[in-house]
Amino acid sequence: MAEIDMGVYNRLFPYYIEACAVTQYHKRGAKPGGWGGHATIFMSGAEIDPGAGYPRLRLASAGADLPSSDSGVGVSVNQIFTNVNWVAVPGRLDFFRGGLGADQVLDNSFYEAAVHRATSAGWFDGIAVRDALVRQKPHGMPLQEFVVRHSIGTDFAMNFARTAYCARQPLSREAVGRAIAYLNAVNESARTRGYIWDAYTNNCSHVVHNAVAAAGVWDPKEARSSGPMSVAQDVMSVAKAIALGRMSDFSFPANTFVRLYEAGNERPLEDAVAASRNHDVARTMSDGWLSTGPGALIATYPMHDGDRNRLFAAGRDPFLFSIPMLWDKEEKFRRLTRTPPSAVTDLYANLTHFRDRYLKALATQPANNGDTFGERFRERLAQELQRTQSLIAEYRVLDGANRG
Repeated sequence: MAEIDMGVYNRLFPYYIEACAVTQYHKRGAKPGGWGGHATIFMSGAEIDPGAGYPRLRLASAGADLPSSDSGVGVSVNQIFTNVNWVAVPGRLDFFRGGLGADQVLDNSFYEAAVHRATSAGWFDGIAVRDALVRQKPHGMPLQEFVVRHSIGTDFAMNFARTAYCARQPLSREAVGRAIAYLNAVNESARTRGYIWDAYTNNCSHVVHNAVAAAGVWDPKEARSSGPMSVAQDVMSVAKAIALGRMSDFSFPANTFVRLYEAGNERPLEDAVAASRNHDVARTMSDGWLSTGPGALIATYPMHDGDRNRLFAAGRDPFLFSIPMLWDKEEKFRRLTRTPPSAVTDLYANLTHFRDRYLKALATQPANNGDTFGERFRERLAQELQRTQSLIAEYRVLDGANRG
């Protein structure tokens, strides 16, 4: 996949959310981790609230250095937590790479240094874990170091052990604020009521999906308590979803990745009638924006190269729920993660792709057909075309400056 300059991207799109589906954890010589994989979020425009005493986010100030290539915060749910739902880690480099350079060797020495750096940084301060796990803590080891050792490769330094497939959705500052408010509410609830993870009814992907929902991209899913009744309700939600053309309450990391790619790239632009009948387009239109538009890229952050990785072996791809001929996402997931088109991996190709889509849509839709939605939709397309042309001009200036 094409490498893009995140400093340039962040200058053009300072606020966004990135939903990631992460491969299976497999430490060499040990049993592989769960079959479902893992889901995480990376957000630009968010930062850790340092005075909270537990994981909490806030909007970055409007004057913050958002264009920095390492700005933003990663958010990850872990089933071992009991008094919070998620932990936050600042910066792409630590969240994905654990500070590991592509040409470095991942061995016990680098691994131990990463553990101690994360412990000293205080990212996991205030987090409690399951009693059964605490009883395994070596005598004399600080609790927070113990928690870090059970989080590395999952909640930060993911590429030590896993590959992350991510879909990025540009947002407004206000939308990022709503996603932050949702995530803070989830952790506040866990602080007062406790948190119990469930593989089917309340997992990492539910939190990722609902943070995106809070930003206005799609409808939320209901996260339920553990137990057969809750699973039965989730099963019933599948039938309802098929009947209404909506989403079920089951949530899986790979499906969330594919869904966010679709939201950013495949909602109808060329047909106002189809757009008016699309539940999600109609909602975003009423909020004054369209999710399908420039900047909606996908990216793969690969597990550290096997020849330089002494500690981890590659695990399987995350589980994908797919129904052949009815709701078939398997081929799309494979294409996006193996041979994606340049329009979703290269920023300039993405910008020109959407410019051309807007031009085509405006050329084929009548200027005034007496339909109120159609008129508003055409106006929105014209505004998006103007914005995209400005982004292309700004990209050319920034790219030229970078090339010197």
